[in-house]
Amino acid sequence: MQLDGPTLQMISGLIVILCGVSFIFNTALNRNDPPGRLWSLAFVAGIMVAVGYGVYLVSDEAWWSITVANASLVVTVGALWSGSRVYNGRSSGFAVVGGLALVVAVITLIPGADGGEWAGAGPLWLIVALMGALGGAEALRGRLRRNVNGRIFSIVLFIAAVFYTGRAIAFITDGVDSATFTTYFSSGTTSILNMALIVTACIATSILRAERVGSNAVGDITVGIHSAAGVLSGTSFQQAATDHLQRGERAELGLAVIGADIDNLPEINTAFGRVAGDDAIARFADTLRGSAPLMSLIGHPAAGRFYVLAAVGSATEALTIVQRMQNALVDGPMGESYQIRLTASFGIADTFDHGYDLEELSTAAGQSIEVVKRRGGNDIAVTTEPAPARDL
Repeated sequence: MQLDGPTLQMISGLIVILCGVSFIFNTALNRNDPPGRLWSLAFVAGIMVAVGYGVYLVSDEAWWSITVANASLVVTVGALWSGSRVYNGRSSGFAVVGGLALVVAVITLIPGADGGEWAGAGPLWLIVALMGALGGAEALRGRLRRNVNGRIFSIVLFIAAVFYTGRAIAFITDGVDSATFTTYFSSGTTSILNMALIVTACIATSILRAERVGSNAVGDITVGIHSAAGVLSGTSFQQAATDHLQRGERAELGLAVIGADIDNLPEINTAFGRVAGDDAIARFADTLRGSAPLMSLIGHPAAGRFYVLAAVGSATEALTIVQRMQNALVDGPMGESYQIRLTASFGIADTFDHGYDLEELSTAAGQSIEVVKRRGGNDIAVTTEPAPARDL
């Protein structure tokens, strides 16, 4: 039996509806958290895509349904990207998705009934490819990067980005009747790929949502003003450090922000499991508490990243403090069960070079950490030039 393009489209639409209903139902009953809501919106929009294209297959006079389907497709992939951003603790950026969906809707409407099933296809597929690439990149950041399902989700989105880029190029350059388009990018081929990607994405996001509560990394959990690692949470550190810097500026006291990031934490999670990764974070925090100056502030914004605010008389004193931390870190293994010695990348930014603005100091320290990471980690770098502002 040979299945034609419209039949494959209907089957693909049915799979979207089944996966979407299952995901939305579980989100409503189990945990209605922000990433889950956005991913549920993606599946709702996916159902609208299936309905829109299905209506046009039944009656080509319903040309408006292509507009609904095209705009919904942008929302589908865009909401996956937005949900990933929220999962990683960032703003959703959904206004961008809404704006792009509106642009696609207008482009699709312009030809009216004469546009047919390919109305607005070129810009639509390019925007879908862009959203897929952004979503794939986001899934390789933060909390998602530490989870194997996050990496699977990233692969799904990157595959979609590559495919729709190729489809748009073939459509714009050769047209729908070309051999290249009909062989590799026809509706039937697209439906088969979509079925595989939809099922994989549904499974990955379902597991990610289920793990969100019970399997948070130590850096993602707060207990009062502290992270679960026993030092100040990111928000508490920001508030306390801002106050200390203001008082230090009035007293003309030198201060330094020391950034520290555990090397190879994702690899530790992959090789030994999340328990080992959390153990590494907890031990690292304990090492900082034991080696940092007594009255310094220690903050834990997320995962393996820490910041220390300490009073220093000079840049040399700040370097001495970091060297003491580094020596303390390598004195003992991570734990008796794994016998792995932790290393970390350290970055220093002081008020002598950067002033008393916490955002500038933390950004400069973070840039120093990235310099060390590019050199292989387990080292110290100092940033003396002002850095562009970035959130802590």
